[in-house]
Amino acid sequence: MAESVVKFVLEKLGDVVVKEVLHLYGVGEQVEKVSRELSRIQAFIKDADRRRIVDERQKQWVKEVRDLAYRIEDVIDTFLVEMPEPKPGKREAVKRWFMKTKNFRVFQRVGDDINQIMARIQEINESRITYGITNIGEGIEEEIRQPVRRIVLPDNDEAGIVGFEADTDKITSLLLDETTTRRSVVSIVGPGGLGKTTLARKVYNSEDVKKQFDVRMWVVISQTFDPIDILRKIAKQLEIQQPQDLSEHELAELYRSLATKRYFLVLDDIWKNDLWTQIEGILPNSNNMSRVLITTRFFDVAKEADPLSTPYKLQFLTEELSLELFLKKALINRNSNEECPHDLLDIGKKFVKRCDGLPLALIVLGGLLSKKQANYATWSRMMQTMNWGVDGEECLAIIGTSYEDLPLALKSCFMYFAAFPEDHDIPAQSLIRMWIAEGFIPQIQNRTLEDTAYSFLEDLAQRSMIQVSHRDFDGSITFCRIHDLLHSLAIQKAKDDNFLMVCSNSEDLRNCGQMQRLAIHGSSWDSKGKESEELYYNIASASPNLRSLFSWERIPKIAELMHLRLCCFAGVFGQLEFLEIFNLEQLEELKIEEGAMPALKKLAVIFCPKLRVPSGLQYLTVLQNLVWHSRISEGMENQIRSICKHVPSIDISRSGF
Repeated sequence: MAESVVKFVLEKLGDVVVKEVLHLYGVGEQVEKVSRELSRIQAFIKDADRRRIVDERQKQWVKEVRDLAYRIEDVIDTFLVEMPEPKPGKREAVKRWFMKTKNFRVFQRVGDDINQIMARIQEINESRITYGITNIGEGIEEEIRQPVRRIVLPDNDEAGIVGFEADTDKITSLLLDETTTRRSVVSIVGPGGLGKTTLARKVYNSEDVKKQFDVRMWVVISQTFDPIDILRKIAKQLEIQQPQDLSEHELAELYRSLATKRYFLVLDDIWKNDLWTQIEGILPNSNNMSRVLITTRFFDVAKEADPLSTPYKLQFLTEELSLELFLKKALINRNSNEECPHDLLDIGKKFVKRCDGLPLALIVLGGLLSKKQANYATWSRMMQTMNWGVDGEECLAIIGTSYEDLPLALKSCFMYFAAFPEDHDIPAQSLIRMWIAEGFIPQIQNRTLEDTAYSFLEDLAQRSMIQVSHRDFDGSITFCRIHDLLHSLAIQKAKDDNFLMVCSNSEDLRNCGQMQRLAIHGSSWDSKGKESEELYYNIASASPNLRSLFSWERIPKIAELMHLRLCCFAGVFGQLEFLEIFNLEQLEELKIEEGAMPALKKLAVIFCPKLRVPSGLQYLTVLQNLVWHSRISEGMENQIRSICKHVPSIDISRSGF
C-alpha cells in the first residue's frame, strides 16, 4: 500500500502547474530534490509491497515511508493553499509582494519543513539497508488488469449460490404455517460465512412470501445497534415520516400502522439478546400470522426472541455441493456443459476440503483461483504456498490470502469499502467517482478513468471480494455490497495501513491521530453527551491532515480541514436549514445522498475553487436560496441552474466574491 501513496505524491509533485507555482516562490529546487529521493525509495517500496512482510522492522520501515509521503503532500498542499497560483501577467509583481511581506515567513517555514523531510529521507535510506529491503522491484510497472470479460451475468451474486433449495422451502413453510396465528419469530442460526443472509434474502424475495404479507421490511442490525435507529428504519419502509427522534405519539403511530397489516420483518445479523426485548413492544401481535425472521450466530439470541419456536440451524454444505460452488467460481470461463479436467478436479477436491463446507470460503477461494491459470501446476503451487491458518480459522486465512493477491491499486479500492456501513448497498457510479477523486485509478492509454474503475470493480466482484447486488440490462454493476467478514478485513487493513479509520464511538475518535480518511459509523454515540458533541465538532484537532470524511451520523465541524478533497454525507442533516461551505480550497467533490438534508433551505458555497457540481443537488427539494460565489465555468453554471430549476433564488458569481 505504501507504493500507491508514494506514487500519488510523486504525480502531484510532477504536475506542471504545481511545479510552476513552487518555482515562482523559490522552493522548486528543494521540492525537486525531495521528489528525486522519493523516486529512488519507490523502487524499494515495490519490493516491500509485493512481499508478505513478516519482519516487524521491515513493516515499520514501510510505515515510515508511507507517513513521510503523506507529510510531503501536507507540506506542499499547505503551501499551495497559502500561496495560490497568481494570474498570468502578474507573476513578477506577486513575487516582489511576497518577498516584502510577512508571507515570506511561509517560505521560511516550508524551507524548514523540507530540510526536516530530507533528513528523514536520509534516515529511511540508511535503515533500508539494515532491514534487508532490496531493489528487485525497480523498473517493474504495476500490473493493471484488463476489463473482466463477463461470462455469466446474473442479476445479483445470489443467483449463483448452490445448496439452499431445501433450506428455503423449510423456512418458507415455517413462515406460512397457518396453524400459528400469533406473531412468531423464525430464527436462522449459524457461524459467519455460512450463508444466513443469503438464505434470508432468497426467502424474502420468494413469490410465495410476497403474496402472503401486506408489507415486508428488512433491517440490518450492527453490533453497536440503536433501538430508535432500528424503529426509524422500519418507519421508513412503511413510508411513515422519519423524525430524528421518535416521540411516544410517533411510536404509537408506528404501532397502529403495523397492527392493521400482516407484516414480515427481517432483522439481519443480531449479535445481542437484549435487542429483542427493546423493540418487541412496538411489534404488535394481532394474531394475523405476522412474522419476524432473524439471522444470528448465537443460539441464545434466537431463543430469547421466541422461546416457543425452534431455531433453524443452517448446515454446512455437503462435499458435493461445495465442489459445485467452488468450481463455478474458480472456472468462470468454462462452458457449463464442459467437464472439469480430471487433474484439476482432484486438486479442486483438496481445496474444497480445506473450506469445511463454508460457502464464503469456497467462493472467495474460487474467486482467487479464477484469476490464475487453470492448470494443475498453478493450482498445485497455490495449494502448497497458501496460508491456511489454524483449525477453525481457515476462512479468515483464505480471505486474507485473497487480499494479499490483489494488485496494489485494487487494495486501495477494496479498503475503501471500510468507509461504508455494514451490508450497505453502494451505488457503483458513486463509488467509482470517489475512487477517481481519491486518485486510486491510473490513467491508461486509450481508456477513460471511468472504464478502468469499472474494470477494477468487476475484478473485485470476480474474486468474490465484494458482492453484486444488481446489474443493469447491459450487465454492468449498478449496486454492490460487501460481506461482513470481508468488511471487517477491509476495516482492519485500512487501519493497519493508516489508510482509513472507522469510528464507532468516542474512544475511536480520540485515537484517530494522523489518519488520512475517517468514517463515522454506528449508533452508539450519546446524542445528549457533552463529551461526544465536543469530539464530533472538533475532528479538525483530532486529525488535522484529514483527506476524506464519511459521516453516517451527525455532521462534524469541517471548517478547519484545509486538505479535505472529498465529502460524503448521508442521512446526517435531518434538521439542518442552512449550510455554508467556506474557503475549502482543496475540496473537489461533495456528494449529497437522497434524504440527507430534507430541511435545508439555504446552501452557500464560498471560495471552493476546485469543487465540481455537487452530486445530488436535486435531492434538496425545499431549498429556497442557493449562493455560489466561487470560480466556475459557464458550463458549470448552466449545469447548476438546470439541476436547480426548483430553487426560487439562485445567486452565482463565477469570479469568486
